[in-house]
Amino acid sequence: MKVLILRPSYVPEISGGTHLAVDLVEDMIANDIEVILVVPAPFRADDKVKEEYRNLKTEKQFDDKLIIHRINIFAGEKSLFSRALRMFLLTVGMFIQSLKTKNVDLIMSHSMPPFLGPISTLLGKIKKVPVLYWEQDIVSESLITTGVASKGMKKKLFYSFAKNLEKISSKGSDHIITISEDFRKRQISMGKPEDKVDVVYNWIDTNQLKPIPRRNNLMFQRYNLDPNNFYVTYCGNLGIPQNVEILVDAAKELQHIKDLRFLIFGNGVRKETISNYINNSGANNIKLLPLQPLEEASHVYSVGEVGVVIGRKGTARNGFPSKTWSIMSAGQAIISCFDIDSELSNFVREGECGIAVHPDDPIALKNAILELYNNPLQTKEYGRNARNYVSSKFSRDAATENIINIAKELEQSKKII
Repeated sequence: MKVLILRPSYVPEISGGTHLAVDLVEDMIANDIEVILVVPAPFRADDKVKEEYRNLKTEKQFDDKLIIHRINIFAGEKSLFSRALRMFLLTVGMFIQSLKTKNVDLIMSHSMPPFLGPISTLLGKIKKVPVLYWEQDIVSESLITTGVASKGMKKKLFYSFAKNLEKISSKGSDHIITISEDFRKRQISMGKPEDKVDVVYNWIDTNQLKPIPRRNNLMFQRYNLDPNNFYVTYCGNLGIPQNVEILVDAAKELQHIKDLRFLIFGNGVRKETISNYINNSGANNIKLLPLQPLEEASHVYSVGEVGVVIGRKGTARNGFPSKTWSIMSAGQAIISCFDIDSELSNFVREGECGIAVHPDDPIALKNAILELYNNPLQTKEYGRNARNYVSSKFSRDAATENIINIAKELEQSKKII
């Protein structure tokens, strides 16, 4: 069986979903599935990596069972227009490259960039193979919650356009995998038959991402961190949905506590904005550090006693932060500053992994941090609970096996027809 996968990133790109792609590809190959991967060239990476991959268009790995085609587009993301242009050009490049790919049995697509789903359904019709759509994001809802399209005609046009792209992706796909029960219900409400939609929660490999003692943690040496401090960390994307400013506000309110420190490991379109916000806040207890390579994720997520997940109000309608499982797998207590009735916040409460507070509320966030700082034994208990919870419910093996079985059944069903 040979699968063509189109997705928004792959190693060495540093992004939230990269480890999911790596795990799935490795496990597909272990199950005798050949993979052809069509992805953008690394964009959120340092200059050395970008230069290395500038002219590297094709790679072969795993004894040629994995072929990676990388599409290089020279367009930035400094404005909404440039981001949209980059997404469109990438999609065109990925479509052309995918057309050249022969003898595939299945196409697996992704919800980002938003044009990827529709062109994958077109590819499925051209190649006469089934399409499996992996819905990680809901762009139409994201436009609203991030304020990109918040009012008037702009809201109506942007929202309608994104909604139509999602409908095309949904209707044209033979099967859909969503990352939450809420996403599944939404697909069914759009007319997709229940037996054509499955939930596979994002996962974490707890054998790979595990707690690292501070004496062995590379981050403490690399960034000259005092191992005697109590650390609160945010790790991940610095975009519009992530209202990271409230963490800076909370840090400023708590800077009188000398051994309480805040670290942001992040990158994204708002990195410069967040850096300026920190500098202008006057907070002296918070550092903005670059995202680290995927292979050092255990070190990054083990730095702090507490890991924070932040999303603006309504963000739960358009995504699920995969960093949640990384925080838990590293044995950190978690503060979910997210929609209070979301699956994420429910998981935090159900697993007794930390504290869930309302989004966009720096005072609630500050109070949650104080509660964990003042109760170190409870914080350690939350961390132990978190690792146990994610190990038992969101393991890599069960999740990738589920996706692989869906792909195989889909490919076999088309052969029967």
